[in-house]
Amino acid sequence: MNSRFRTFGFLMIIMICTTACGPGTSVTEEEAAPNPAPYRDVLGKSLTDQEVADFINSNQCSSVLPYFLCKEKGMALLIDANQKVEGVFLYVNRSAGFVPFEDDFTPYKGELPLGLKFYDTMGAVEYKLNQKGIGNHGLPDSGSTPDHIHYVAFYKEAGLTITYNSPQDEDALIHAILVRK
Repeated sequence: MNSRFRTFGFLMIIMICTTACGPGTSVTEEEAAPNPAPYRDVLGKSLTDQEVADFINSNQCSSVLPYFLCKEKGMALLIDANQKVEGVFLYVNRSAGFVPFEDDFTPYKGELPLGLKFYDTMGAVEYKLNQKGIGNHGLPDSGSTPDHIHYVAFYKEAGLTITYNSPQDEDALIHAILVRK
């Protein structure tokens, strides 16, 4: 009787392995590794481009011209007069504030440009950009505090505008990033 249980157990293990590891459960490369930086796929492309149209449809983006708001992706596409994606806002940290329409956005979870991380402080951003030779020792080309709550830094060479969560403070965190083509 003991040998029957061993045989039955062995057959069950084989059946479980073939079911679990069979061709019906294989994971494609796209499923295994989601696009780490989806903004790159649409930046600079026309709204009529199939990749842009698919992105807008699959992410249920709503149109509030000149933007397409992709709230579940944590992104807003900035559309220029030629109907091209001129820029992409990446809403890195959730909170109400300066960046357009941000109140309802899920924080962006993809890869940020130039190796930046969502937890980088202004000092860390300047250090990283300096290491890449961007700006004047990593400092922005210009900046402003339009609402007395956020600091907006413009890095023209890198095509970035970074909004920080407080005025010129070395420990201010990235609030949002606008990436331009």
